[in-house]
Amino acid sequence: MRVAITGASGFLGGALARAYHDNGNHVVALVRKTSNISLLKELGVEVIYGELSDETVFNTLLKNADLGIHCAALTTDIGPWEQFVAVNINGTKNFFEASLKQGCSKVVYISSVVVYGNGRHHRGTDEEAPYETIIVDNYTRSKIIADRMAFEYHQKRNLPVTVVRPGYIWGPGDRAIMPLLIEAIKSNKLAVVDGGTNIMHLSHIDNVVQGIMLAAKSEKSTGRAYNITDGSKVTTFRFLTDLINIIGVEYKIRSFPYVPVYVVAYFLELYARLRRYKFKPPITRYTVRLSKYDQFFDISRAIYELGYKPQVNYKEGMAGLTGSVPSWFYSIKKF
Repeated sequence: MRVAITGASGFLGGALARAYHDNGNHVVALVRKTSNISLLKELGVEVIYGELSDETVFNTLLKNADLGIHCAALTTDIGPWEQFVAVNINGTKNFFEASLKQGCSKVVYISSVVVYGNGRHHRGTDEEAPYETIIVDNYTRSKIIADRMAFEYHQKRNLPVTVVRPGYIWGPGDRAIMPLLIEAIKSNKLAVVDGGTNIMHLSHIDNVVQGIMLAAKSEKSTGRAYNITDGSKVTTFRFLTDLINIIGVEYKIRSFPYVPVYVVAYFLELYARLRRYKFKPPITRYTVRLSKYDQFFDISRAIYELGYKPQVNYKEGMAGLTGSVPSWFYSIKKF
């Protein structure tokens, strides 16, 4: 089977490229010229260089592809709206258009549980829940538009697309969130909101890869959305405490009340906009919300329709970090 993957130099895309390659498939990976493709070279997958704004590169990527997986996205929660439109919205549209033109048999769009919003508690939210309407960040806004677009392409143009909505993808190889947490610990800046008692939407990389592969091969998944998380109820405080214990340092996690922190985040974002985002705020309303509200999502649909069963539980996932996190911690400088 020929499998085309965007964002293949990233954490999730790279893991998918390895998994499909190891299962005997021909993997074609779309990456930017500035991307680190050492893993892809090691695997020997076919690499295509291009930008998500280039419609023609998607036709090359998806030519003769049996399966197309769109992982590439701008995942920061702060920045000019135009960038999110170019990457998360127009890039996704280009992928869908090329999938139709090239006759791709199956398409998987990697969305996120952020489409349900993070300004309220989620205590078993399922895929039928409405999209968030009170949005404070461009990432969430762009992912909602792209998520909705996937269903429009299926309903109006018969695109055989499945939407997968993971939470925070964690595990060995995470170069997005984990480095920020480690740097915050190193710099004595790590803190929580209201005691860190909220539940996190943890999605171990191995579990997400499994969920995507199951969704991709299921005929009944077409036109459906699936929450893919670990199904765990781990609080922010516990997660950070366990991470600190793995590193092996003494660190007292400070806690601040939600309302004043949220107000500070608002003004930091305002200042960032005035500086045309040359200033990156240390906290945003998006991250403060995530630190306040429970983020527990129902994965029953994936379990019953796809046969999804999280392979890695929380304890095993944490154990898997022991080989990389401590050395990472001691290799970085304080900032």
